[in-house]
Amino acid sequence: MPEPEEFQGPPPDHEQELLEKKEYHKFLLAKTYFDCREFDRCAAVFLPQTIPRIPFTSSSPPSTKKGKGPAISTSAGKLPQTSSSLAGVSQKALFLSIYAKYLSGEKRKDEESEMILGPSDGAVTQNKELNGISAILEQWFKETHAKGKDGGGWLEYLYGMILAKGKNEDLAKEWLIRSVNLLPFNWGAWQELAHLIGTTEEVRCFTVFILSLY
Repeated sequence: MPEPEEFQGPPPDHEQELLEKKEYHKFLLAKTYFDCREFDRCAAVFLPQTIPRIPFTSSSPPSTKKGKGPAISTSAGKLPQTSSSLAGVSQKALFLSIYAKYLSGEKRKDEESEMILGPSDGAVTQNKELNGISAILEQWFKETHAKGKDGGGWLEYLYGMILAKGKNEDLAKEWLIRSVNLLPFNWGAWQELAHLIGTTEEVRCFTVFILSLY
């Protein structure tokens, strides 16, 4: 008996399946580095060697979803052309690489904080990888949405998390909502949203927004 439609996963993406098969051995190498906590080496398997360091902006690629909800602004500045080299990289590999880059920045942040103060004094530095990661994801989504596609829910979640870490909370909420709309069972995205939504009115507004997307 087939499962009810609401419990079925997203339809298979044959283009992504082909990309994953093509890069299978490289992905195994990257995953091995990740499991050994060699995050920089993991990221270097798929990401450009030089990631731009630019300030966070309140910009974001335009939404491809219909319905009423928070407006998402378009980019006000020109982004570095980083995603062209990622055109042949699967979403799975891109998620692993960018998440590894984020963890690498977190590791260095903790090390620098301990050098300045002590292991129990709290962090005083920022993850220096956030700006470059945000630039890559913004440009990637801009080009992906232009083709009428999305990030499968996982990359939207990752982008929302990066924006939240960069204190761009309003934009982070919008991307996390996109994530749960595409991938309702991503508990990590719901947890991030719970941390960002502070009032009952916000809960009501975002509930209406989610329902309007269906």
